Amino acid sequence: MPNWAADDGSLIHYEVHGAQDESRALLLLPGLLGSISSQWPIFVDELRKDYRVVLMDLRGHGRSENRTHALRAERMVQDICGLLDYLQVETVHVAGYSLGGYLGLMMQLTEPRRVSTLLMHATKFYWNEESVMAMRRQLDPDSMVQKVPAYADQLVKEHGGRWRQLVRQAGDLVAMMAQEGVTEGMVRRVQIPVLVSVGDRDELVTLPEAARLARAFPLGQLLVLPGVKHPFTTVPRVPLLPMMQQFHQADARVR
Repeated sequence: MPNWAADDGSLIHYEVHGAQDESRALLLLPGLLGSISSQWPIFVDELRKDYRVVLMDLRGHGRSENRTHALRAERMVQDICGLLDYLQVETVHVAGYSLGGYLGLMMQLTEPRRVSTLLMHATKFYWNEESVMAMRRQLDPDSMVQKVPAYADQLVKEHGGRWRQLVRQAGDLVAMMAQEGVTEGMVRRVQIPVLVSVGDRDELVTLPEAARLARAFPLGQLLVLPGVKHPFTTVPRVPLLPMMQQFHQADARVR
């Protein structure tokens, strides 16, 4: 399994599928507490026909290491850009689920000319004290074992014995993003096509939130998936896959 070494020695696991034409690269990013083994695989076979598809486990997730003592969004973006440099991918289309969409947005703000289009599915952007506290209560490993044992078992399967530490770090990450993260003012500076996608049954991201975020982008669009909840396992290939194929053809930029 291929790994890339970050500057702190952490090995970041990745996969590359399809054509080697870097001008047609598509980066698929998983969400918080997710991995490439459980998110995006059902889309790869079709997308690889048109793109050089790059997937990576986020730092501390799946088969990727984290030799620091915390999760930091900025550090994850550095990992993403470093991996793309290693793969000699200069420009890329990005599709991210949940935290993956947020990291794609941060990446565009950090290196604007690198990202051609951005799809953000089920990305929680608007936080307040109440929603942060609710999320932190959910991100308690002991509570997970008691209340959602099947999900706890899935986390063990994806992340191994470090899953409890990862869950606690995830709670800290959410709190930090809520306090110091991307603002709506920053969003208004994004001059690439952005598709904000959300399920109409999403328990974390409401339709008004998603619509507000889509409108904040100068070139933003909104896609509502019927019957879809927040977990990526509820996302069907259709209609998201054909919408992705159509959307990521929108290469035009506003300079």
